[in-house]
Amino acid sequence: MKDLQKLVGSLNKSGALSGFLGGVAGGGLTSLVSGKGSKKAGKKAIKYGALAAVGGLAWKAYKQYSAQTNSKQSQTTKQTSSFDYAPETMPEQSFQQVVEDESGAGQLILMRAMIAAAYADGHIDETERQKIFAAVENMQLSMQEKAMLFDELRKPMQLAELVQAVPDAQTGIEVYAASASAIDLQQSVSEQYLAALANQLCLPKELVSNIHQQLALQ
Repeated sequence: MKDLQKLVGSLNKSGALSGFLGGVAGGGLTSLVSGKGSKKAGKKAIKYGALAAVGGLAWKAYKQYSAQTNSKQSQTTKQTSSFDYAPETMPEQSFQQVVEDESGAGQLILMRAMIAAAYADGHIDETERQKIFAAVENMQLSMQEKAMLFDELRKPMQLAELVQAVPDAQTGIEVYAASASAIDLQQSVSEQYLAALANQLCLPKELVSNIHQQLALQ
C-alpha cells in the first residue's frame, strides 16, 4: 500500500500499535537504538516504529538458533516445510527488508498478524475495540487507509489465511514474533494459537523457543 508507512507511523504515535506489542514496542525499540550501529538502527526505529523492533527481535532469535543448530540437523528437520529455516542462510538484511519493502506488503502482514493474535485470546472486547476505532478516526489518514484498518479490526485474518499470505522464511519468523508480542501468553488459548501458528509455518521448535527467549528479555 502506497501510504502504509504513514499508517504505521500514525498507529505508533497514537499508541494503538504499541498496545498490541507490549514490551517490544518499548524495550525492543530501546535496545535497537542503544545496540551496535545505534545511529542507523535508531533512524529505522523512528521510521518504522514497533515493526522495526519485531524485525530486530526475529533476527536475534534466528541468530541464536543458528549458533545452536548446525546446517545438517536443520536440513533433516521439517521435510514438509515450504520454507528453509536452515541456520546461517538468511542475512540480517533479509529480515530488515520485510519491514522496509516499499510495497508495504511486509508491514501489512505483520500488522495483520498482531491484530489476529490479539483477537485470538479474546483480549480485545467491544469497549476496547471502540476505543481503537475512535483513535483511528482522529488520525491523519485517508479514507482508504482508515477503511483498511477498520476492516482488519472488525474481521481479522483467520490463521490459515495468515499463513498462506506468508511469502518466505524470514517473514514467517517475524509473523510469529509479532503474534507472540501481541498476545496474552498467560492464557491457554494463546498457547494453542501460537502452537498452531508455529506448526503451520513449520517453525523448528528450537527457533520458536529462541523467539520466546528474546521476548522475555524485552
